[in-house]
Amino acid sequence: MFASLTQETIPVPFDPPHTVTIRKLTGREHDAAAEAHRTSLAGGNPRLWPAAFRRALEHGASDPELLKAIANPLTGYDRFALVRAGLVAWSYPQSIKPLTPSEVVDGLRKDAIDDLDDEGVDFIATEVLRLTKPGLFLSPDDAEVARKNDSAVSIGR
Repeated sequence: MFASLTQETIPVPFDPPHTVTIRKLTGREHDAAAEAHRTSLAGGNPRLWPAAFRRALEHGASDPELLKAIANPLTGYDRFALVRAGLVAWSYPQSIKPLTPSEVVDGLRKDAIDDLDDEGVDFIATEVLRLTKPGLFLSPDDAEVARKNDSAVSIGR
């Protein structure tokens, strides 16, 4: 129930022997990651944005790139917001400590997280979201089984 109590250290598959330690996001951090994505596209409630964005993509979507985006659990979330909130530590020598206002250069953050390549940001953001919302990573068949199980449990209450 408490996000700070859920942490994992995982190997970086494309950069052995390095590891990252991530934690589950709080509800507020989850909303902030959705809000950061929504802000660049539309208005509305940040909690509802990931599902609304997926529905918008699904409506009449047949383009392979759109279908790929729909299937991606990161769709509707800002990757850097997920990394900043969920990354606890890593085995690299660079510090993940956020910059103080006096360290910001020309209004831009220039810290190690900003220096991550696209593959690194995707990997860490995906693992943070997997720990926070594992249901987003279920196969369609597994999601259907989980939905049926949830319905059966709700009926039995």
